Amino acid sequence: MDALRSQLKRQGVLFSYSGALNEAILYGIGQALQTHMFEIKLDSKVSRGLFSAFVEQVQNVIRYSREEERTPGDDGGELDPEGSTMKVGILTIGVKPDGRRYVACGNLIDNTDVTRIRETLEAIRGMKRKELSGLLREMLKKPPPEGSKGAGVGFISIAREADGNWDYDMVPTADGQHTFFCLEASF
Repeated sequence: MDALRSQLKRQGVLFSYSGALNEAILYGIGQALQTHMFEIKLDSKVSRGLFSAFVEQVQNVIRYSREEERTPGDDGGELDPEGSTMKVGILTIGVKPDGRRYVACGNLIDNTDVTRIRETLEAIRGMKRKELSGLLREMLKKPPPEGSKGAGVGFISIAREADGNWDYDMVPTADGQHTFFCLEASF
């Protein structure tokens, strides 16, 4: 374990999580992140952007990940047949060699969503903060996009906060049934 922690530290990883996510976990990780940023006296603009991107990305996993895990039943052992499921994803928060902070989050998506997500992200790539703010205001006036579990503004918010310092990757899974989607934003 020490070797892994040392390697992650050398690579600038401050926090890494892989597994089931829900609102309670989001809240707990968020509290730890806010405490860390306060303790190291991170610039308020960087803190705000990092935290905002963290929340948007984890909420995307909770709402849209295609990988799920059943919650344990009340007996602590067998799965509760009436129990709920939690969505699965990964989260990494760290420091790049140039000193910028980053948050990266990934999860499985349906292959049928790849084109739509790619087109959405490419449409906002290269937009300046002012343009993204205008687009965000415009999107909030409209009803949510079909199939959306929110206002459809998460990617726009992340891109605005990261001020152009974001990227994504999509990798088909070995079984060809899903695609692993990862978004990273730097501040």
